[in-house]
Amino acid sequence: MPRLHGIAALLRVIQELTDSRLRLYMLATTATVIIGGVLSAITPLALKHLVDAVAASAQRSTSASTSVLAEGALYLTALCATRLVGDCRPLLINTVDQRLIAALRRRFFGHLLHLPLASLLQRRSGEVLHSLDLASAGTQLIVGHVCNSVVPVLAELGVMAWVLGRLEQPALVALFAITAAVYLALFTLGAIRLNRHAEAVTAASLSVHGQLADGLNSVETLRCFNAVAQAQRTMETVSSALVRRWHGYFLTTTRTSLAATAVFATSLAGCFAITSDGVARGTLSVGGFVLSSVYLLQMVRPLEALGAAARDLSRSLGFMQPLLDLLREPADEQLPTPSHVKEARACLARAPSIRFERLTFGYDRSQPVIHALDLDIAAGTTIAVVGPSGSGKSSLFRLLLRLYSPQHGRILIDGCPLATQPVDELRSRIALVPQDTTLLHASIATNIALGLPNATAAQIERAARGAQLHDLIASMPDRYETLIGERGLKLSGGERQRLAIARALIRQPKILLLDEPTSMLDSSTEAEVLDTLREASLGCTTILVAHRLASVAHADEIIVLDQGRIRERGRHHELLARDGMYCRLWRQQLHGAC
Repeated sequence: MPRLHGIAALLRVIQELTDSRLRLYMLATTATVIIGGVLSAITPLALKHLVDAVAASAQRSTSASTSVLAEGALYLTALCATRLVGDCRPLLINTVDQRLIAALRRRFFGHLLHLPLASLLQRRSGEVLHSLDLASAGTQLIVGHVCNSVVPVLAELGVMAWVLGRLEQPALVALFAITAAVYLALFTLGAIRLNRHAEAVTAASLSVHGQLADGLNSVETLRCFNAVAQAQRTMETVSSALVRRWHGYFLTTTRTSLAATAVFATSLAGCFAITSDGVARGTLSVGGFVLSSVYLLQMVRPLEALGAAARDLSRSLGFMQPLLDLLREPADEQLPTPSHVKEARACLARAPSIRFERLTFGYDRSQPVIHALDLDIAAGTTIAVVGPSGSGKSSLFRLLLRLYSPQHGRILIDGCPLATQPVDELRSRIALVPQDTTLLHASIATNIALGLPNATAAQIERAARGAQLHDLIASMPDRYETLIGERGLKLSGGERQRLAIARALIRQPKILLLDEPTSMLDSSTEAEVLDTLREASLGCTTILVAHRLASVAHADEIIVLDQGRIRERGRHHELLARDGMYCRLWRQQLHGAC
């Protein structure tokens, strides 16, 4: 039953992926392979007529008669037509194959970008990427076998059955039927046994590629902590497990093939006995003897192809299962309705107010990091959120960006529920400067203008100047076209942070979210960047998360969070006067008295 569900899921995905042009290619391919199968079965029949004509001519001791020449021409035509169709078939099959894989790749990438973060965080990136590789290989196997084996073989066997029925040899027909039934049963049972091995191979392969990705992303850390040998041992363990899984798979395949060889030898011996007796009795012509022998030899190939198709289709479903499981996961971002888009644009046309109502959230539902939070942020103001690590500060940003949804309560933007805001409209009005900046392996200009493909060079440069980054860029040989390496590793931590600030400035947001925006900057650069951020926040509602309390002293209000609850709130001087939690944090940082 799980296998049937997998087949149904695969057919649904293929139906969704195919457009009219791809369906036309699939139709042309199907017609071509059916014609090829019919021609493969007709060609031996033409050979039978040629042999019978030659035998008749030999009995008359005459030179080649008109019938011999005609039958020879017919046989040659059938051979050439079969070869012509066979030569054209790969072009159509590969076209369908590559278009289907490209559509699958687009669907996978688009769905991946809209999955809930909680779901993605449970997976290793190497395993996710390898699931696409496995699915691509599975798609190639499926298309190849359906077009090269299943469809043409069924057409070929159908014609063979019709021709054999006309020979009036019941024993021969029974032998062919029994051979076909035994072959199909043998390979079907083999395919069932291979299911377990295919799934085990897939799981082991995902583990290997997950370990490879982890090692590649952690080379520096592994070297610094002298853990290279440990990583190698882990890789050896998972690689050995994959080798064992493949051994089990091929052992089962070999056993099935050996059994098929025994069936073939027995059937061929029976065929020779029956047809020889028919020729001796005069109930079968020499051409019929040749036709029967050729058909048996030719039937084995399509039957083995069907068996291989059953085996490999089973393996393909195992390969595709991880990707099908991922595609079945619901996206957390639904398409907006026109009324929601209009409402969102109205709410975010200016710096909005933000309200958190009885908000409760946790990455693990049993362990909330924010508890029944009530907080009002006036439009156009700057609110700072401080507190110990793990108090829920950065989680507020993830909720505002709708990367996660709260378990209880809600967030209102200018009175509009956040849950009804289309994410594209919402995020186009929000700019985030994260604590850990993620950069693309692309140019500096591309990274600054991320999400803004129409940004001009002047806008990019103005944002870079605001982030105190222009002088550094100008000193580079390729200036704004300089490639910064994967994850921006060619830049220092402070340079990456300034690029993140430039990325926020160019968006001219209505809501500005600053998560430790200056934690990696030196004191002089921090002062300049803070001045720029203060200017940029004049037309925004700004939320600033920081551990450096000196950087939040200018805020209109400071919220002190502890274990997901508000402990204190007020302006800088008011909180110092209360001699509470904020004052203690201030004293620890400045080593002074309140």
